[in-house]
Amino acid sequence: MNPIGDRYGQLVQMSYITRDMDAAVAHAETELGITGLSRGEAEIEVLSYGEKRPLAVKSAIANFGARQFEIIQPVSGAIEVYTEAVNLSGHILNFHHVGIAVTGPWTEWQRLLEDVKASGDAFTYLFPADPSPEDKLCFCYVDTRHRIGHYTEYLWADPSLAGIPAAPWLEA
Repeated sequence: MNPIGDRYGQLVQMSYITRDMDAAVAHAETELGITGLSRGEAEIEVLSYGEKRPLAVKSAIANFGARQFEIIQPVSGAIEVYTEAVNLSGHILNFHHVGIAVTGPWTEWQRLLEDVKASGDAFTYLFPADPSPEDKLCFCYVDTRHRIGHYTEYLWADPSLAGIPAAPWLEA
């Protein structure tokens, strides 16, 4: 099993949760100087604590080389991972998780999933809900709050996707 610290060399993302995407983007631009946030919406099915559930979110991402600044606004479905983890009325941006890239072929993603299972940490999200070698983009959230105070997201993208904005850690 690879300890979580072994993977921090692949830290690629800082992620924040918001109650109001427009206000959060404005704050990021005016207060933090983060411009060029690419906005989107997603409705997907995730495996959340062992149950397949829908998840809808709004997002905004800014890439800085191989690193990302991400804002998520939970919309519906399996959003309690976001809404129970932070005080959404406390600030417009609320730290939620770090994202760690899993690089290499599909077998590296499989190894990561096995490492997480062996760690005893809970998967809060797994996408796709039924991972297969045909997948091109996968992520999971792991509840590491009891050890490091926040969630950890692992992200894997097939090396053939090099150059896409969602996976800036892949070399183009």
